[in-house]
Amino acid sequence: MTDKLKFKYTSVYINILIILIIILSSVFAEEISGYSPFEINFSGMSAPDSSHLCGTDFLGRDILGRTLIGGRISVIIGVLARLGSILFGLLIGLLIGLSGSRIKPLLNSVVEIFLAIPSLLLAMGLAVSLGEGYLTIVVSIIAGTWAPVAKFVSVQTNTVKKYDYVKSARVIGAGNLRVVSLYILPALLPLLLPLMTTGIATSIMLESTLSFLGLAGTASINTLPSWGQMIQEGSKFIFDAPWIILPPSIILTILILCFNSIGDKLVQDTI
Repeated sequence: MTDKLKFKYTSVYINILIILIIILSSVFAEEISGYSPFEINFSGMSAPDSSHLCGTDFLGRDILGRTLIGGRISVIIGVLARLGSILFGLLIGLLIGLSGSRIKPLLNSVVEIFLAIPSLLLAMGLAVSLGEGYLTIVVSIIAGTWAPVAKFVSVQTNTVKKYDYVKSARVIGAGNLRVVSLYILPALLPLLLPLMTTGIATSIMLESTLSFLGLAGTASINTLPSWGQMIQEGSKFIFDAPWIILPPSIILTILILCFNSIGDKLVQDTI
């Protein structure tokens, strides 16, 4: 193994380690920070010091604890939304790739329409229509991100079904279900992995944006915060208390960069 290849895989492992640290920190947020993320201190906002390493917000809540626990919502929504968009896009892409000449143009037109609409704009419009809430955000992100997956899968399906071993399977009587399960899916799964990792980063970013815009619902004192909500709350005090907005913004940026970096490395391996 060359030094260049070793460095590439080392960077992947480092990014995975950082992601795992962020996820584990969200699980043990109270133990790490030493404070409950929901505990109100009527002394109000305070700058970072030895007792509160990242300071407190306008309700006196510990910023470090809230930043760490905020990873639960952002990561869970990011993963669930991307899984949903991958599965739905895979289904539509396979239908396009295997369908006849009558249905294929119609399905392609639907995909092209969704591709023409910016994912954030589509997600925002759908979130406003369905109402506030995290479930709405998941559905909105899926609606805004499935089309590129479907387009990719349909192109790859058209390529794989022309291979000689697939044609041979057709000759001996293999149906669509057998061809998909034994030949097309095994060829697609390695290609879908980079889409999954980079898509998680996109989903987390979309979730934070929608939460920042207030589409996750009104945050109550005892509900889990998301990074988008924390950034939105901190933006009101950005000049007086910048320490409120910085921790969630930094962790959010690091997590997105890690997922994107892993996806880029996986793409290079599949080329």
